[in-house]
Amino acid sequence: MQSELKVNEIFFSIDGEGKRAGCLAAFIRLSGCNLRCSYCDTAYAFDEGRFMHVEEIAEAVEGWKNVTITGGEPLCQDIHGLLEALGDHSVNIETNGSMDVTPYHGYPHVFMTLDYKCPSSGVESSMLDRNFRTLRRRDVLKFVVGGVEDLRAARRVCEKYEPDCPVYISPVFGKIEAKDVVGYMKAERCGDWRLQLQLHKYIWNPNERGV
Repeated sequence: MQSELKVNEIFFSIDGEGKRAGCLAAFIRLSGCNLRCSYCDTAYAFDEGRFMHVEEIAEAVEGWKNVTITGGEPLCQDIHGLLEALGDHSVNIETNGSMDVTPYHGYPHVFMTLDYKCPSSGVESSMLDRNFRTLRRRDVLKFVVGGVEDLRAARRVCEKYEPDCPVYISPVFGKIEAKDVVGYMKAERCGDWRLQLQLHKYIWNPNERGV
């Protein structure tokens, strides 16, 4: 269990996507990532950052009910200590689908937003099968899509794993129109899917950090 973690940034904003979209949250962006997705918009988190004690991190977000731990890929580091320090918060872990999430299933105050990397990401082969077989009702399954091939892949994955959790479809900003995603959902009767837009990229400059 790590007592210190490499942190890229801590900031406060609204959750831009997922089941807490529009809600205020504290964001802990951890440094490091094991994947290199084609559409990555947080490459600055691969290496930049400083080491902070988990108690220092927890103090920085004190008073915020909702906390989102993101990256990079947060599970590249052992975050058990951080999750214990955040026991009074509702914690969302945003993870890329390639790291084993099951060691973190024992925390009642934690849910996972689990990405499935579609073909346009260039890293679909890195997805860890057992992650998607252990999704719980509290979790979220997210697909970032850049075209019809990705939408078809998302449909195949949903048919394979039949997740009980909410499924969100997120268009790659500037790559596919939201109306085209809706058109596909209508044509294929994807009634369990939820379209999501990255709200923070519409409210602020899409390249702005810490928002």
